[in-house]
Amino acid sequence: MTRTRRTSPDESESVGVRTRLLKASYELFTERGYRATTTKEIAARAGVAEPTLFRHFGSKVDVFEAAVLEPLKAYLARWSRSWVDVSGRVGLAEMATQLVEGLYPVIRRDRNLFIELMAARNDPLSDLYPAAVEISGQLRDGLRMVHDAGFAVTDRYGLWGEDMPATIGAVASMVIGAALFDDWAYPAGKRVPGRERMIREMSTLIIDGTTHRSPRSNESKPGNTR
Repeated sequence: MTRTRRTSPDESESVGVRTRLLKASYELFTERGYRATTTKEIAARAGVAEPTLFRHFGSKVDVFEAAVLEPLKAYLARWSRSWVDVSGRVGLAEMATQLVEGLYPVIRRDRNLFIELMAARNDPLSDLYPAAVEISGQLRDGLRMVHDAGFAVTDRYGLWGEDMPATIGAVASMVIGAALFDDWAYPAGKRVPGRERMIREMSTLIIDGTTHRSPRSNESKPGNTR
């Protein structure tokens, strides 16, 4: 027989404090952004003293990595793996919708953080630079999965004139831009469309933009674009 190890009251309290700190960190980082959030504010929202925060996390960037970066990396990893699962068995409409639904809501929800990560990606001296490099690399890995899965779909539909890297790049730029730049991209004085409306619109644009092209002959099927 094996004994189940019991968690001591001190351990349970420590786990509870860490959970509250992670929740408060995520809320404040997404509401205000990384730069505008202080460790004092995080501790206050979690109901603990600031030194307690530093006992659980060594620095502000450590809190950010645990509260924001690790869940985001896990999400992108699941999203990337999903393209291996659907490769060769989904239609164009499903693929377009899955691409938009996989990226747009999460970037839209955390857009303040993504904007900061984009800025940090161009500043090697930023304390967020390693996180920005990691996230951008993982996102591009996911888009490579979309790229590879796309060939089964384009072959099935006879869309042999596709330049897949250009198509995926254009689509990803549209989705990311729509999520991040609503104060630049939407008509002045008009409503900003809701999430579901934008997902439908972008999915439709992807489908129409790829299926309304003149197919090339078999001889010009572009093996070198892979």
